Amino acid sequence: MVTSTYRVDAELKQQAAALYESMGMSLNTAINVFLRQSVKERRMPFQPSAAPMAESTAEGESARTLPKPGAGTVDGIVFQGLDDRGYPVLTIPERLVLQPKHDEDGTPVLPQSWKN
Repeated sequence: MVTSTYRVDAELKQQAAALYESMGMSLNTAINVFLRQSVKERRMPFQPSAAPMAESTAEGESARTLPKPGAGTVDGIVFQGLDDRGYPVLTIPERLVLQPKHDEDGTPVLPQSWKN
């Protein structure tokens, strides 16, 4: 195990630490999860975008935060906690899960845009 030093905005660090604490892990654990997933996938484990961030409340907290395990939902998704590898365990409502169309014999029908 090695110790690394990184420069991070103090407010960002505080917000991230509070977020990960609400998920039952330390900021250090969250960084290790991010790095392990990056190495496993051989890329960043999310798609960076220029999408706007969530609105902030007067207290400076994000308006959309994950609830404590088993308590409440975000868009109907329930955060159950972390598995033994540190990955989040979620319950996702059926309305948010896309199901493929099937032909008469039950074979999934792929979208036309997937011809290649």
